[in-house]
Amino acid sequence: MALAVVATLVGAAMQSATGFGFALILSPALFAVLDRYEAVTALLALGVVLSLLVLFEGGRAGPVRWRQLVPVLAAALPGLALGAAVLALLSKATLQILVGVVVVAVAARQLRSRLAGRAPAAATSHSSAVAVGLASGVLTTSINVSGPPLVLWLESRGLPPVEMRATLAALFLVLNLAGGAVLLVAAGADRAVSLDVLLPLGGLVVVGYLAGARAFERLDRRRFSLALLGLVTVTGIASVVAGALSHAG
Repeated sequence: MALAVVATLVGAAMQSATGFGFALILSPALFAVLDRYEAVTALLALGVVLSLLVLFEGGRAGPVRWRQLVPVLAAALPGLALGAAVLALLSKATLQILVGVVVVAVAARQLRSRLAGRAPAAATSHSSAVAVGLASGVLTTSINVSGPPLVLWLESRGLPPVEMRATLAALFLVLNLAGGAVLLVAAGADRAVSLDVLLPLGGLVVVGYLAGARAFERLDRRRFSLALLGLVTVTGIASVVAGALSHAG
């Protein structure tokens, strides 16, 4: 569990500072020491804790653009069920490669725009919001990485760092709660992670959140944007590599 301890601290600090990255960092460690259902339920439960800490930082709700998120969340909820069906048609490795390629391509394009001092084209249409919501829902219950499409969509809209961070926390909170409910109905509460594992890791989430919150205060808007897009690009590359290694194995 030593790896899970370190990954929990680092992942919580990363997501607290940038709004994204917790599941990406922690999931490999949890899957190494827990069975699949325990690992997923632990990720969802710890994600709820972290999202609440970020969203209600300072004792009040952050600046979330709830009205703009309605079509995203409406499409994400059925996507949770669709994700399970997708796994029956495509292997996890294939999904990882497909998702990774798309994420890297889109993130690299936006990263180039930022480095050149140009703002990327904003994805403001209703159809783009629905597509992103559906994709994030499917990814939550298929490969457990819902962040990249949400981050790229919000980044293209030019949200300031405070709004970006709070809005991601709100999105992850809803997806984690809904995804947890789907899993509990599908497999039963007796297969969920035990409190003996969850409570110590929950304490580490709080410590990591505090460290990340201090780092967030020192990031200016440009560095925040570049850090976020850089992390998304790394996520996409890691997804492609993991999928390719699974196929090779």
